[in-house]
Amino acid sequence: MKKYNILVSNDDGIKGPGLKSLITELSKFANVFVVVPKHEMSGTSQSIHLKKYLKLEKIGKDFFALAGGTPTDCVKYALYSFFKDKIDLVISGINTCANLAQDVVYSGTVAAAREGAYLGIPSMAVSAFNEENPCYEKVARAAAKIAKQVLKTEKKGRPALCLNVNIPAKYKGIKVVPLGIRQYDETIVAKKTKKGTYYKLAGRFISGKKNKNSDILAVEEGYISVTPLNLDQTNYTKLRSIL
Repeated sequence: MKKYNILVSNDDGIKGPGLKSLITELSKFANVFVVVPKHEMSGTSQSIHLKKYLKLEKIGKDFFALAGGTPTDCVKYALYSFFKDKIDLVISGINTCANLAQDVVYSGTVAAAREGAYLGIPSMAVSAFNEENPCYEKVARAAAKIAKQVLKTEKKGRPALCLNVNIPAKYKGIKVVPLGIRQYDETIVAKKTKKGTYYKLAGRFISGKKNKNSDILAVEEGYISVTPLNLDQTNYTKLRSIL
């Protein structure tokens, strides 16, 4: 029986609290290769480095950190060079908080999985829903079960499957659902110093619009949300009517 090869990446870096648990569970049935950013790269979305040389640092056996690299850099470098033609599945995570609704646009975790799918490898982004008590071991076990199913049913080829998965610590089951819409109260905060004025984005999550059968409702009701993401962003409804 073939033993699968899984590439793991994330946006929380080598100190990501869910990384060890994910590697442990996946290693029970697959060869695990890890390329992650050296430091946290949350919110970097699909950003990449085009003109800068990045240093690859060995952390352990088949475990590497890309200094200054984004999650997308990590997946590109791994699939194009370090582990070329070896990988059967890309898993990004475990993210420390949920990636729901339009979070998938900004998330470095989701971007790493999306990049894997762009390059023809079935991919999953895995996030823990419970921030206060994420219980990464339970989340990792659930992620491993989903990964086994994907490996059985999905084949390589562009474009490949890309799943966005959010896992509560205690879950009743799995729901395959579309993305919802989240609402945030955002603002720009200014901080004056002797060197000048600096700005940063701040805000808080207000609510998720209660889209029927959405990923937001699924996790709030205690289910794992699984959302297949479409890599083609064309709005076909407007394609012939926009002009």
